[in-house]
Amino acid sequence: MARMQHSTIREILKITKRPEIISFAGGLPAPELFPLEAFRESLNQALSEDSTGCLQYDVTEGYPPLKEFLCAWLSRHGLSCKPEEMMLTNGSQQALDLIGKAFLNPNDRVLVENPTYLGAIQAFNAYEARYTSVLMDASGLLMAETEQKIRKDHPKFAYVVPTFQNPSGITMTLERRKAFIKLAQKYKLPIVEDDPYGYLRFSGDIQPSLYSVAKGRGVVYLSTFSKILSPGIRLGFVIAPPEIIRALVLAKQAADLQPNSLLQRAVYCYGKNGHLDRHIPFIIESYRQRAGTMLAAMDRYFPSSVRWIPPEGGMFIWCMLPNKISAAKLFKKALAQNVAYVTGRVFHANGGGDQTLRLNFTNSTPDQIEEGIKRLGKVFSEAL
Repeated sequence: MARMQHSTIREILKITKRPEIISFAGGLPAPELFPLEAFRESLNQALSEDSTGCLQYDVTEGYPPLKEFLCAWLSRHGLSCKPEEMMLTNGSQQALDLIGKAFLNPNDRVLVENPTYLGAIQAFNAYEARYTSVLMDASGLLMAETEQKIRKDHPKFAYVVPTFQNPSGITMTLERRKAFIKLAQKYKLPIVEDDPYGYLRFSGDIQPSLYSVAKGRGVVYLSTFSKILSPGIRLGFVIAPPEIIRALVLAKQAADLQPNSLLQRAVYCYGKNGHLDRHIPFIIESYRQRAGTMLAAMDRYFPSSVRWIPPEGGMFIWCMLPNKISAAKLFKKALAQNVAYVTGRVFHANGGGDQTLRLNFTNSTPDQIEEGIKRLGKVFSEAL
């Protein structure tokens, strides 16, 4: 418990509830894009077709028809799996917790990208993990450093977000994916692949999942409906060999018994009626426009010495400040201008990252993005 801390992002969200704040801090989808009518119809259909099942206890692994639908849907996106290789969870965040519970002993090491997803650090901290962090370039993990640190630290598994990485937005190239799989198999290093954003590509070439590249060998795949439907329904899924699924089922039974019966059936109705396939392109087009608005505004208003990585999809833009300027120290000045971001330090498992920050472009309108970036540009220019 001594290692567990408040989520910086969740705490910032309390501040950004104030209506005058333009927030680039959270990883929130655009609420105006939620499919309210289609999901309301799906809830009503689920209650009409299986009213008792919607309100009763259910199996821990998840609603079988939804798992069958998901396997078929994923196969159209290049990922082949069977229902017995899948478990539904209360968001993919729960999957991270269950993986930590099932596989981590105190002081076991987890290999992570530097920077990495804050929620994974928090989940694994609960099981007293240590971290082996590896730097990235624009193509993903640096392979020479990865091999060196695998040999030195013998991590229990690797945790990576290879597509539109949180927080950096980087997408691992196909060449780098193949090299990483080859390296992991050489050292018998299991990989946990977190893919919450992979279905939100608005430019560039689609990359196969690590799970697909490895043909399922040695890779546990996580994803979620939070970014393609709604985060409030708290529904994610894990794909892994059956023996790993069995271990995660035991961990989940002790935690919360099962996923939500009503919402699983509603998501099944939503998907089988074609709403998911119609909704995702709608989200992608909106996010393409918002990302373009933010990147163009950054070109106009940010000092030329501030650098960033243009994303091909997902929800974030990663910024690097110059001259040892602290993003954490500038945060209060940004708040004074009624604009918020997330400082980069929280994404560095072993410290560092003080000159970095993460901007979210999905939860603000184009007008808010333009104004918020203008305010941030003023803060950065004054600091320089």
